[in-house]
Formats: sequence, structure tokens, C-alpha cells
Amino acid sequence: MLAPEFIPIRGGVGTYIVELIKNMPEDVEIHVLTPKPIKVGDIDKSVDLKSIKRSLLDRINLHYLGTAKDDFFYNFKFQINCYKHVPNLIKKYAIDIVHSESALPDLFVTPRKLNVPIVTTIHTTITDEVNFAKSSDSHFFDLTNSERFLILLGPVLKALEAIYYTGDRQYITVSEWMKDHVINDFRHIQSNQIKVIHNGVDPSRFNSSEKKYFDKYFPELADIDVPMALFLSRWAARKGISYLVKAIPKIMKKTDIHFVFAGECNNPRLQKSLKNCTFLGYIPNEKIPCLYASSDIFLLPSLYENFPICLLEAMSSELPVIGTNVGGIPELITHEENGLIIKPKSTTEIISSVIRLAEDRNLRKEFGKKARMAVEDKFTWEKIAKKTRVQYQKIIDEYGP
Repeated sequence: MLAPEFIPIRGGVGTYIVELIKNMPEDVEIHVLTPKPIKVGDIDKSVDLKSIKRSLLDRINLHYLGTAKDDFFYNFKFQINCYKHVPNLIKKYAIDIVHSESALPDLFVTPRKLNVPIVTTIHTTITDEVNFAKSSDSHFFDLTNSERFLILLGPVLKALEAIYYTGDRQYITVSEWMKDHVINDFRHIQSNQIKVIHNGVDPSRFNSSEKKYFDKYFPELADIDVPMALFLSRWAARKGISYLVKAIPKIMKKTDIHFVFAGECNNPRLQKSLKNCTFLGYIPNEKIPCLYASSDIFLLPSLYENFPICLLEAMSSELPVIGTNVGGIPELITHEENGLIIKPKSTTEIISSVIRLAEDRNLRKEFGKKARMAVEDKFTWEKIAKKTRVQYQKIIDEYGP
């Protein structure tokens, strides 16, 4: 498993890797190759080998390849380290298959070079990241460092990505939308090279009972006696953060509600423009289930998504969710049944949907219960890991000895 993100978990890719490993059938021996984390934002989150192995139930063989600071260029360093070390590790441990991610850690290696098959999970594409960062109404200096570098280096990165997707790899996508999108954008990829296996959630971890830890984990929110609306994500332009910031003052004029922001924020200007909101910053992974369970509404007004894990976690926690009609979100949210789907970039629809849920407690409960039922039925990590194990075997068998 080539893991550009691992522990501490900072986003969907890290969650995907960790949960796949935790739920993979026991007959799979897993080697994780990852850069050693040094820092997440302004918080030192160095993690030692023993604590990682305990957290994953001693399932893995961990190999650190270099280090990772919270910057744009560590991905390139990881790609170089994979080029140097992956071939030897495959021979040493008799590896049968390499599982990569769409950050392209195997950019400089190929199945032919390694003599084993590679399957890449496509979470996003560089082309989409660049295009949607440009299309937002955010000022250039309000973008994250990664988004600014993506725009500046966009032509080169797009060219490298196009070359990558001409290789003889196999692919997993986490939504039907992304499968169609990739086949349309990268003409060398055929439909039979891509298997759709959705993202998942652990319902035993993300559930409404986690609110019992609220006073312990989030004492700064204890005195709030109005509905809480949660935004939990990085403050990236493609998450629609600028449109949410515009909507909040208008929402607060019409109804009693408190907005809680969790996740890394590199934009003090936008943050200062919001009054009477709580900014929690980076939240340790063990506290996140409690934050979902203690909230009343979950918001993700993204311009671009594939199949967002944060929505699955919120729905598993019986939260009514508001998402946009982009990417794979309509495969997850059934509009007016277990949540609301709105147009991207629509401040008006953000305002109306938040006010509607804030003022109708019964509707929030109805959506939340049906959301929980949907994820239990289709989207547990246990089911996703079993499907991935089957796909590993299929790819290995087709690759041959």
C-alpha cells in the first residue's frame, strides 16, 4: 500500500487507507509505505511506530520512506523514494500486488518495471483540482498552498497525470460518476480497467451515542443552546468555503444557529470575517465521532467531490446533511429522504436549506435516521474491504505468474 497520507489522518485519502487496512480479511499481508509525518499545520503530530501498529491492530508492516511536512512538495519526494525503494521491497517480501492512490506515488514505476500488478484508487484528478480551484470565487491568496502550486504548475502536472494514465495499471474508483468522468477524460483507460467500490464508514464508531463525550472533548461548545451546524473539512476553495462564508451572516439574521468549523484553516482573513462562530482547527481523529454526534446539521457545499467520507461519517452519526449536486454525492444522498442536495455556488440555496433544517427538529430527526439506515445497508468499511480483497485476487489472476 503506497500511502502518501496515513497517520495522523488529515483527509479522505488517509481515512480510506487506514480503514481498508483495519477491515481487510486476515489472509492479506499488508506492507504500508508512507513518509514519516513531521507536522500537520502548526501542530506537531509526529507518530512513532509502536502507536501506529497498536492503532491498526498489528495488521501492518510499516516502512517509512522519507518524511512529510504539511507542504505541496512532499508528494514529489515520496514519488522519488518509491522509485528508489519499491522494487527492492517487492522482491524482499514477495509482494503480489501494489495498491496506489491518485496522488500518483508510483508515477516513476510501472507494473512492467516491478513485475507485479498495480491498482490505483482514483480519489480525484489533478486536472479537476486545478480547474475547480480556478473556477471558485476565492482570491488567489485565499487558496491553500497546495491549490496555489497546483494552479502555477498546472500544465506540467496535467501532462504528468496524462502520461500516468496511459500505463497498464488497473483502477478502483469510489463512485460511478468518477468512473464515467475518468473514461471520458483519459481515453487510454477502458471501462474494464476500472472497478467501482464506494467509500465506507464504520457505524460502530460513528453513531449518535458518541455525544456522551461532548463535555469532555468540546467544553467550549457546552453553553450553546441553539442548533449547531458543522463544517468539517480543509478550507480548500473546492469545498465551497467562500460561498458558505457569504451565506452565514444572512442565515444568522433569520434564525438562531451556531456554526462550528473543524479542520485546517490557512485563511485568517476569511475566518475573521465570520462573527459568533467557533473555529476548532485540527481535530484529533479520536474526537471526531463525538463532534458529529453532538451537532445538528452537517454542511458540505463543495464545488467538486468524488464520494466524500465526511458525508458518510455524518450520515452514520444520524446527522441531516446538506451536500451539492456534484460528483458522486447524488449516489449517497437521496434528496428529501436522508438529506438535501443543493446547487454548487448557490449562496441562496445554502441559506434556505440551513434555515429549513435549523427550524424543523422533526425533519432533522427523520433525515438523520434514514441517513444512518442508508450507510448501514450499503457503505460499511467491512463490506468495502471484502470487495477490495476480491478485486485484488481478480487482478493478480489476470496478471498471471
